[in-house]
Amino acid sequence: MESAREEAFGPNVGQFRRQPTGPQRWYTPVAAIDTTHTSHNIALTACALGIAMGVGLSMTYVCGWSTWGVFGMYVVLVSTYHMLEYLSVALYNPERLEMGSFMFNPDVDNGYIMAMGMSLVEYAVGYGGRTPGVITVVGLGAAVAGQIVRTLAMVTAKTSFNHYVATRQVADHSLVTHGIYAYERHPSYVGFYVWSVGLQVMLQNVCSAVLFSAVLGYFFVKRTKKEELFLIRFFGHKYLEYRNQTRSLIPVGLIKY
Repeated sequence: MESAREEAFGPNVGQFRRQPTGPQRWYTPVAAIDTTHTSHNIALTACALGIAMGVGLSMTYVCGWSTWGVFGMYVVLVSTYHMLEYLSVALYNPERLEMGSFMFNPDVDNGYIMAMGMSLVEYAVGYGGRTPGVITVVGLGAAVAGQIVRTLAMVTAKTSFNHYVATRQVADHSLVTHGIYAYERHPSYVGFYVWSVGLQVMLQNVCSAVLFSAVLGYFFVKRTKKEELFLIRFFGHKYLEYRNQTRSLIPVGLIKY
């Protein structure tokens, strides 16, 4: 029986399987998912994100310019972010593709999940007194702009992009200085920062907007310091020259090397 279950949950789950003729149970893991990178788990995750997008779009269409309509926009934007994270890696950097590429828990310690959960609680608590207005439009525009910048960064860097700080140089890792990288040294970080803070502004979450701005700002300054030290080690004077010629919205000038 165990062999039948292993086959059902294996990497060939999407392929045709004969129904067992003996006493073995025919496992069809429709709602089972774990962290292994199988076609089954990818399909279920993508399906869930697609459903979330559909629900969000429906809420936005039905509820219009209202509190529930804004929440529908939020659901669409968050679902789109996670889908594009995976798709960008799948299309342009497939060697590093994994279930973690969906970026549901990027920092491993559930910080992202807790932060997003906290923002939803704040939105729910203040639900009755929030009327969409100019600030909502500003937040929406920032979130969309941030998503575009981050996705452009991933697409431009291709195999040189990594969701985690690279501590050793591999053969396909090159210094990217063209495209969006000609205007910003760390566009993926800036894009995520603007996207995440923009979402909180759109929801009119005052506390979350302030906390996201402060915590993410501190996080990206530390991460940029670490990453640039490795980039200098990998590319030497080429990266130093690029750093001197290209600015960054992340205040890396405050960092001493």
